[in-house]
Amino acid sequence: MTRQAPRPRTPATLRRSALWCLVLGEVLAVFLFALPTAAQTGDRVVTADAPIVNGNAVMAKQRALAEAFRQAVERAFSDLLKESGGGAQPLSGGLMQLKASFANRGQRFVRSYRILEQEEGNGRLRLQIEADVDTALLRREMERVRGASGVELTTAPMRPGGPAILVGGDLSEEASTTVVKTFIAGGVPAQSVAVRDEAPLVAAAARQGAQALWLAATSFGEGSIRGASRISVRCELHGRLSSVGSGARAANLEGSDRGFSGDEAAARLACWQRVAATLARQVSTLLRPIPAGARYVTLDLEVVEPAALMLLVQVVKRLGAVTAAEVRHVTTSQAEVRVFTRMSGREIEAALIRDVAGRLLVAELKPPGDRVTLQVRLAQAGDPQPGAGAEPPATKP
Repeated sequence: MTRQAPRPRTPATLRRSALWCLVLGEVLAVFLFALPTAAQTGDRVVTADAPIVNGNAVMAKQRALAEAFRQAVERAFSDLLKESGGGAQPLSGGLMQLKASFANRGQRFVRSYRILEQEEGNGRLRLQIEADVDTALLRREMERVRGASGVELTTAPMRPGGPAILVGGDLSEEASTTVVKTFIAGGVPAQSVAVRDEAPLVAAAARQGAQALWLAATSFGEGSIRGASRISVRCELHGRLSSVGSGARAANLEGSDRGFSGDEAAARLACWQRVAATLARQVSTLLRPIPAGARYVTLDLEVVEPAALMLLVQVVKRLGAVTAAEVRHVTTSQAEVRVFTRMSGREIEAALIRDVAGRLLVAELKPPGDRVTLQVRLAQAGDPQPGAGAEPPATKP
């Protein structure tokens, strides 16, 4: 058989071969570059669960998905805040309202999701999903509410006989009424107004010489607890109190709890009462007059559980040399408390470690000075206590 001689390679053929090599090289480079990104899917994986009520696993799956979407979107929300340099600042009213909406409407920011695991046990359904959050849409929404809430939060001095606080915001009439009643029972004059946006609420409060408390509220039923006839409802309140304390412009407040009763409506009311009581204690502390020119020490707190903060503030107020304690800023995991006292930062830290033993676990994050930086969480069984390990620093007489 006669072997055919190879065709001569013309310049055009060589150019086509070189072009194909270039295209294949780019495709391979893109593929290899994408491998590390694909391997980092752990950042998008969240786990959530929900109770199975009356054997209805479908409804439990919907609730678990809603909770998973909330977690995924809140994670992206926090990352975007850090990118813009606002991670350490108190949230504005608009951003708080947006964050509160994730509990019920988080899915609108999720482009797609994939269920990795699903299992049932002990009356609960557990899901693990990988969610792709539309960060571009979330960023636009954050910029929109930032522009809408850019208002000056200042009010006139409170007039005698008028309401101390006007309460409004994105919450139901039931929740608003419960908050006002709880505040009044706690000695804080308050009045509910039908104003949903923060700027008009602040303006109305200024005209009456009152404080403005803007609130965003969410609640959802969790079904029967352990097969009993009692219904559980979880609820949250996110608030912003304007013009608090001397020189302060605003303070953020947060509270979450559960209510239990024989029907969902009564359980929700009980939940609002518990959360409103938490906010009333925070507001009472913020509105307490501070002695002019008094010396103070600032507590920078990393708070693991919200209940730990309230217990710590109560202990601080009972210290003998403390004249007042003012909660300046509160977020989900951080708080700043200004303590008016003759004690030094080290003396306050030592007294706190001594007085909260068995109830709170307090860890020093930085050496104390005029600012005391601590991590605070509720004590659990097995936690080391002062005396079992390193001794806390001794206080001076």
